[in-house]
This record gives sequence, structure tokens and C-alpha cells, in this order.
Amino acid sequence: MTGKGESLTCSPTNNPELFYSLLGGLGQFGIITRARIALAPTPTRVKWVRMLYTNFSSFTSDQESLISRDPSNAPDYLEGLLLLQLNAGDKSSFYPLPDQPKISSLVSQYGIVYVLELVKYYDQHSSSSVDQELETLLGGLKFEAGMKFVKDASYEEFLDRVHTDEVALRALGLWEVPHPWINLFVPKSRIADFDSGVFRGIIQKRNLTSGVFLFYPMFKNKYVFSFFF
Repeated sequence: MTGKGESLTCSPTNNPELFYSLLGGLGQFGIITRARIALAPTPTRVKWVRMLYTNFSSFTSDQESLISRDPSNAPDYLEGLLLLQLNAGDKSSFYPLPDQPKISSLVSQYGIVYVLELVKYYDQHSSSSVDQELETLLGGLKFEAGMKFVKDASYEEFLDRVHTDEVALRALGLWEVPHPWINLFVPKSRIADFDSGVFRGIIQKRNLTSGVFLFYPMFKNKYVFSFFF
């Protein structure tokens, strides 16, 4: 139902502009009154990888390379984030306890560490080949030596990964506190300026370590920078 009171049916081929706008429109383009959702078998497990970078150009170059891969050699999920502090000894951390001092030292030295996070799905039929596929996928990436961390997890654990943060915030009484959120599209031609002006010039300079800062490349020569406090 659109703002004009029209009831329309849309799909990738029928009213496609409205269809794709609604997917990320947060209710601004209309109200979905009925939807048909195609279901498919889900994987059972994931290889969950985080790689650390200190060079912003290498980080963005590897992100662009990964989203441009053929689907047969591409990650099933890709995200970038900023690592501004690491609570050493945190048992809930993604990073193994023995490696946390090295990571904290890297953050202290550079102020900001860029994290490339990706996931490769697998199930019982592909379990014997997933490690080789992952090695091929990560070959040639320019992350810091020794700063690749792989976690084997269930598919459900990966999908529900925000729950761990929710539990921690609820324990601190912060889950119900409003969190302002902003999404920005940044042209590829200015992404290096965004790093120096925003990441380094504002976030690092003002020591804004309490928020979540996410970073996505897109096929339209743009990046999406998303963060909340």
C-alpha cells in the first residue's frame, strides 16, 4: 500500500523500482500487506573469518576484490568494521585469548585497525572441501601477517551473533537506551578522504570507541558506512 493509497503488486520484474526500494525503505515507500517469500535449504555450519588490516588501501582493495568474485569462489557474507579497542581477557571475544595481547598492541600502535569479516557456508556434503575453498578464497589477500582468525560455528550461531551483544548490553542496563543510527553512501573516489577525515580525523581523534562502525563496498562504485552509538 503506497502513500497515495494505491494497492500495488511488485517484484523484481513487476514495479521493480518500488520492489527494491521497499526492501531497505524502512516503511518510507509503502506498507507491505502481503508477501511471498521463497524458501531454500539452509547450510548447517559456517567458516567465520576475521582478518585485521592496518593499511586502509589494502583493506578496501581486498573488499572490492571479494565482492567481484565469481559466485563459485565468493564469500557468502562480507562485512568490514573498525576495531578501536579490545578488552583483553574477554572470553566472549571472537579472538583467541593468546592472541588478544597482540591485537591490543596493534590497536594501540595504529589507533584504528580495519577488520574484514567474511563467512563461507557449508554442510555435510561440502565439509570435506570447505577448508580448501576457504584457502583459495583468501589467497592473495593483504591482511597483517598472523592476523587471520577462523571460527567454525553453526549456521544458527552466526545468524544470532548479535544476541551476545544484546546480553552484554542488557546486563549493563543499556539495551533499551536509544541508539542513534546513520547510514552514509560514500563515492569510491572519496573513500580515502573519508578515512582520513572521518575515521582518523573524528572517530580516532575524539576517541569514539563505544559505537559500532560497519563498512560495506557496493557494485555502484560506492561504499556504505554505517554506525550507531
